[in-house]
Amino acid sequence: MSLEFTLADIERTRIDKAELDSFTREGQHFGVAFNLFREAASCVCVLANVSVGPTQAWNVEQAVLGGHLVRMFKLMRFAMEESIEYREEMLSVLVRLFAECVINLRYLIRESSPELIRSYIAYSLQHEKKLAGQIKSNINVRAGKILPIEERMLRSITRTFENSLVTEEELPARRIQNWGDKNLFEKAKDVGLGEAYLAIFGGPSRNVHGGWQDLLHYHLECDSPGIFRPKLEFMQPRPQAIYSLTYLITKTLIEYAELFDHSSLRPVLDGLTDLDKRNHAASNAHEAYLVAKNAG
Repeated sequence: MSLEFTLADIERTRIDKAELDSFTREGQHFGVAFNLFREAASCVCVLANVSVGPTQAWNVEQAVLGGHLVRMFKLMRFAMEESIEYREEMLSVLVRLFAECVINLRYLIRESSPELIRSYIAYSLQHEKKLAGQIKSNINVRAGKILPIEERMLRSITRTFENSLVTEEELPARRIQNWGDKNLFEKAKDVGLGEAYLAIFGGPSRNVHGGWQDLLHYHLECDSPGIFRPKLEFMQPRPQAIYSLTYLITKTLIEYAELFDHSSLRPVLDGLTDLDKRNHAASNAHEAYLVAKNAG
């Protein structure tokens, strides 16, 4: 099946300003946001299956980039499921995971180099090296006796290094604090997401770790200052987060497709640019709805 045929099979979300302006409930706006997000997920799925070159397989460097797209698609599927079930609490956790995936992928694309890919892989494999060392130390304490679970774990770790074309000896002796020598906030700044960092990463992080603000917003009902009751019902997601995620997705996919610089991906770029425009128009219409509602 050709790439053009696959793209043509993706259902485009129609955006009609007059129709959006006629909406009287936020749920109607959420339906539009959800459909645009679903369309973006289809685009992610298509690009996650694209290989430009003589073979359909990825080498290690391509797998790092493509693997991020696969992870992004799966996170988007989870996000859609939580949206359908009206569980904003779980969606907020996914936003945190999704934001890190986007930042990492965009940084890998913009600073693309074999050295950066090796740094990313080495950082990730540090845990396996440390775990293997601990297992071997435990075996030595038992005078060489290996437990079945240890044998399986060591075999799995060996396979991970072999598949990555890296040996344990190649990893730096000292612990790598940040791959690419930059923390996540610094990477976000480098890819133009510094100002949005708190909203797309910092805020959702408290939802992952169960901070006080997460409890206040999602899990407690405040009767009066200092007096609370449990809130066991889930909250209904709102359109803002979905529009923002779709924006991040389209911009990231455009950069990914441009990295290949291949004529076959021109239709992909055109479709993503159009999706970005429609998402922007729908988001603006929702904001106008909120302004009018608050003014009334």
